[in-house]
Amino acid sequence: MKFKAMLIVGMPGSGKDEFANVARELGIEVINMGDIVREFTRNKGLDISKSGVVANEERKLYGMDIWAKRTIERVKSNFVVIEGIRNREEIERFKKDAEIGLVVGISSGRIHRLKRLLTRGRADDPKNEVEFVEREERELGWGIGNVLATADYYICNDGSLEEFKFKVKDFLRSHINQ
Repeated sequence: MKFKAMLIVGMPGSGKDEFANVARELGIEVINMGDIVREFTRNKGLDISKSGVVANEERKLYGMDIWAKRTIERVKSNFVVIEGIRNREEIERFKKDAEIGLVVGISSGRIHRLKRLLTRGRADDPKNEVEFVEREERELGWGIGNVLATADYYICNDGSLEEFKFKVKDFLRSHINQ
């Protein structure tokens, strides 16, 4: 039997990691595709700030779904939340190898996302607005906008962290067995 997957998509800083944290708190397996890219980048001996470039190079060499393929290899349970979908090809790969329950878009305004990324402190986060725009354009170039536009559900993250966590918990509880 194929595993079931809930695919999470959102622009950088939208709240995908917070969605994943809530899922973990509920005992759900979560795989972060960005973590796989960052691990791959480190294993190549490169600085994590180059992970976007590495991700792009791997897509050019092995296809737009390469990170989905590498993610599928890590699934351990019958139900998993996969966070960090970037393009339609990844969704198509998951559809071939898993039962796709839902594609969930996390939406958040640009100003909220920029503020979050500037304060988050992850090594590959933008350090200023120019880097933020460059990252947005790179991710939009991979097709993330098309995936967001066709998500099954959206959860807005423009309020407080507590409000967002409540929305996610409520959403997961009502959709987990579908």
